[in-house]
Amino acid sequence: MESTFEEVLNKYTPMIHHIINSLNIYKDKDRYFHEATIILWETLQTTDHRKGSFTSYAYSSIRGKLLNHLKKEMKWVETHAFVEHFPEQPSEISYCELEQLEKYTRLLTEKQKIWLIEFIGNGKKLEEIAMQEEVSISAVKSWRGEALKKLRKEYHTS
Repeated sequence: MESTFEEVLNKYTPMIHHIINSLNIYKDKDRYFHEATIILWETLQTTDHRKGSFTSYAYSSIRGKLLNHLKKEMKWVETHAFVEHFPEQPSEISYCELEQLEKYTRLLTEKQKIWLIEFIGNGKKLEEIAMQEEVSISAVKSWRGEALKKLRKEYHTS
């Protein structure tokens, strides 16, 4: 007799909570529980019951996919957390504001300074900076990533 998804979910809810707790997820637990529920449903749809224990397959699928989700979220936070304070749109920047911006450049390499001043000070997009400097967009993204790491480390207060 096939179980309904509701029955499976009721049976595996304690396991989902255990996985969430073991991954030290304490913020947005409801969102992660929802993600785990979707993963459980997908696992139930793709499992071959002749190939072994559903419980271990479900556990490893849920844990693995939640870990991947956490990694993606951390990567996003690393690349966007400091940028939140920067303007989104190009704007005229005053001499005083440019001087303020230069205090951040003391930590950076020449290429990272170029990214910071062109992006913030002059409102240029990554593509424009890459064309100006005659490098790939990936290179400019690398400058940005390293610059943000340094700036976050120096100025981030948690």
